[in-house]
Amino acid sequence: MAWSKLVDMELDDEDKLDACTPLPMPDRPKYPYGLRICLTHNELEKLGLEADCDIGDIIDLRAFAVVTSVSKGEGEYEGKYARVELQIEKLQVENESTEEK
Repeated sequence: MAWSKLVDMELDDEDKLDACTPLPMPDRPKYPYGLRICLTHNELEKLGLEADCDIGDIIDLRAFAVVTSVSKGEGEYEGKYARVELQIEKLQVENESTEEK
């Protein structure tokens, strides 16, 4: 299967209640914690960017990642509880909020 469709990954109400986060969060997260990405000054410099975006801006990104782990359910869990881990290796970003129409 090709992974090319743009899909909203927001958690449903039950998953929000059960969300497991590595640190305490006063509000339930809307999206899975593991889908977050953090760019420090080092990564921003490599990308030729500055931290000149605002909270709430929409960032268009394209990434190439290597699959580092694949786990699949077995027996009665076959097809369930699958997990694919990816290591982002190449990244391209663009601030959609400041792009001229």
